Amino acid sequence: MARALLALIALLWCMPAQARRIPLDPENRAHAGAAYTDGNVGIFGGLDSRMTRLLYVDVGGFGSPVPLSEELGIVSNQGADYLFLRHGIYVTPGLRVPHRQPKALQWDVLGRLGFAAVWYQDTHPDVTTTPGERYQTVANPAMTGALELLLRKENIGGRLSGRGYLLQTFNQYENQDVVLLRPQYTAELVVQW
Repeated sequence: MARALLALIALLWCMPAQARRIPLDPENRAHAGAAYTDGNVGIFGGLDSRMTRLLYVDVGGFGSPVPLSEELGIVSNQGADYLFLRHGIYVTPGLRVPHRQPKALQWDVLGRLGFAAVWYQDTHPDVTTTPGERYQTVANPAMTGALELLLRKENIGGRLSGRGYLLQTFNQYENQDVVLLRPQYTAELVVQW
């Protein structure tokens, strides 16, 4: 009986408990810079948004505005050696490596895996092209992955990344499907809000 009375007094005496979750800042990050892909320098950019404390989603694209040279000097019997990645758009969810953020210079490391639509040029001399086109341009779906390092002070920062694009496509020269894995390296300016 005494226990029941103590429980009733404790129940009436207690203050109400309210569980609240601290809201996250949205952390949208616009990024733009240079990309090095298949021996060519191009532009790279996109928008990265935080979904949870550890999950971020990046949507963006890249392009190589400088045309490939007429004299590539490729001598190979592998059809994949004549394929050059030129443009692409991608969506890559990523996981942030959890760590304590220092106050002076904040940093993040993210691993990403997603999908892309890429355009490559087939430069083999025996490949047929449309009139007025020097090299055949082909669109293809691809898987993509990245490892990124972001350094930031307040709202401005820089991002370095190493990416890879994996695709399977039909090659006219070999007359069969070939699998391509193309690396890409980027350096970008980041603005966060």
